[in-house]
Amino acid sequence: MAKKSKKNKKAFLVILTILVIVLFASWYLFGKPYIVQIIQGDTVSEVVLREPQEPQTAQESQKISDKNSNISSQAADLGYAENTPLYFGNPTDALADTSLDTNYLMTKPQYTLSYNTSTLCPNWVAWHLDGDNMGEADRSDDFRPDTELPSGWYGVKKADYQYSKYGFDRGHVCPSADRTTTKEDNSMTFLMTNMVPQTPDNNRVIWMHFENFERQLVTEGNEVYIIAGPYGTGGTSQKGTFDNIPITLKSGEVLYMNVPAYTWKVLIAIPGGEGDLERIDETATVIAINVPNQMGMQKTGDWEQFLCSIDDIEKLTGYDFFELLPDDVENVLEKRVYTP
Repeated sequence: MAKKSKKNKKAFLVILTILVIVLFASWYLFGKPYIVQIIQGDTVSEVVLREPQEPQTAQESQKISDKNSNISSQAADLGYAENTPLYFGNPTDALADTSLDTNYLMTKPQYTLSYNTSTLCPNWVAWHLDGDNMGEADRSDDFRPDTELPSGWYGVKKADYQYSKYGFDRGHVCPSADRTTTKEDNSMTFLMTNMVPQTPDNNRVIWMHFENFERQLVTEGNEVYIIAGPYGTGGTSQKGTFDNIPITLKSGEVLYMNVPAYTWKVLIAIPGGEGDLERIDETATVIAINVPNQMGMQKTGDWEQFLCSIDDIEKLTGYDFFELLPDDVENVLEKRVYTP
């Protein structure tokens, strides 16, 4: 029995040694694991990934880059509830990371936006609109800097638009009239991070009439997912054509607020209800417009003259709208140009 016990012990040590060698070789060849935290809404998930190896070729390097980009995209798009602005996707994969100062995600109860410290304007603002958002609250008119901007970032002020000199309105992206359930809801639309310089004929005529049409869709029983923003540089007001509006700080430093060449908007409207993702099909109403930021464009018609497809706006901006829709539905809807 003693001899058998010694043989078993020896065999066990041999097996253990082999296992240790195999594990060490695996660690050496494939890298030790590390932990990445992905934040989805209020939930933090830990995902174990293998440490990436040095790419051997340009093709392998591109594959790794694409994979990392895909992980970032997924992390930015997950965790949004139905009837919230980014339920169907985050157009630029914006994150609330101060290193992303030209694509900084700001989430508010009334709307969500991507802010750009280079232009001092939002890249886009997204919101969901239904009957619950429209009530009896008056227009607050309390234009003010957004105090939720990270420390050290300049908050645009009401006076920075210098209307008497440059002639551009403080143009809401998410409209005041889309948030009238409470006084606070309406007031939040007057934060300057929700504004872009708009020529009066754009803001007060074309843009306003299209906003009225969106609310009409809601009164007819629909709910609407909307994303809008500026594009390009160079707008024309009654004062002239300007690329930017300079803002001189007390320190003497000069910042420049971009004057866009266009303002665009895309939306999807479906009958009000629950389970929005499952209910959207190729019959959904989709509308996209791209309006020149110039005086006088209303002389040739209203917002209908600026209709285009969502694909057109994606090509213009490089953004990816409603990317969480099923691909077959997304492809059909985003090619369509709305017929009034």
